[in-house]
Amino acid sequence: MQRSRHVSFIATFFVSVLIALPAQSSVVIQEVLYDGPGTDADDVFTELFGTPGLDLTGWSLVGINGGDGQAYQTVTLDGQFIPADGLFVIATAAANGALAAQRDFIANVDWQNGPDALQLRFGGEIMDALQYGDAGIHNAGEGNYAVDVTGALSLSRNLFGADTNDNAIDFSAGDPTPGTGPSVVPIPAAVWMFASGLGLLPVLRRRNYLWGQSKNS
Repeated sequence: MQRSRHVSFIATFFVSVLIALPAQSSVVIQEVLYDGPGTDADDVFTELFGTPGLDLTGWSLVGINGGDGQAYQTVTLDGQFIPADGLFVIATAAANGALAAQRDFIANVDWQNGPDALQLRFGGEIMDALQYGDAGIHNAGEGNYAVDVTGALSLSRNLFGADTNDNAIDFSAGDPTPGTGPSVVPIPAAVWMFASGLGLLPVLRRRNYLWGQSKNS
C-alpha cells in the first residue's frame, strides 16, 4: 500500500508540472530575410515554424520601428494554415522563381532594415519576437538582440522551433533556406519533460521498494 501511494504521488506530481508549465507558442519565427541584394521584393521572405495544420486565423506579423518603438506594418494571416512540413513561407508577389516555388502565402514582408524588430502576435498578445540590431530603449524582441544582417543573408533560428527567449542565442546569420526543414515537428518541451518524468517512474518505484525492504528488516 505504501509503494502504491508513492507511485501515485509521483505520477500526480508530473501531471501537475505539465499543467503548471507556461504555455509555449505553437508557432515561432523561424527565418527572416529583410534586406535583399538590389531591390528587396524578389528576395525577402519570412518563414514561420509551427504545428502542421494549425489555423493561423487571429495570428499576425508586426514590424516594429527601432527609431520610436511603434508598429509600422502588419501582415494578417487569417485563413492560412501551417503546411505538413511545419514551415510556412511568406514572400511578396514579386518573389524570384526559387523563392516563389517555396512560398505558401503572398504578402508584403519587406520589413525595414535594422535595427528594428518583428513580432508574431495572436490577437493582441506577443507570442514570439525577433530584434535585429540594437535599437536601445526601443528593442522589442526577446532577450538580447540578434545581429543586423545585410547583403542577402538571412537570420535563421539555430534549431527548428527551439526558443530560449534570447534572440542572440536563438538566431544566426547565414545563407537563406526558405522552405527547407525537417519532416517531423519536434516534441514540445512540456511534453518532453512529462515523458521524461514517466521514464523515471520504474527507477523511483525500485528505490521505494528497497526503502520499504530496509525499513521492514
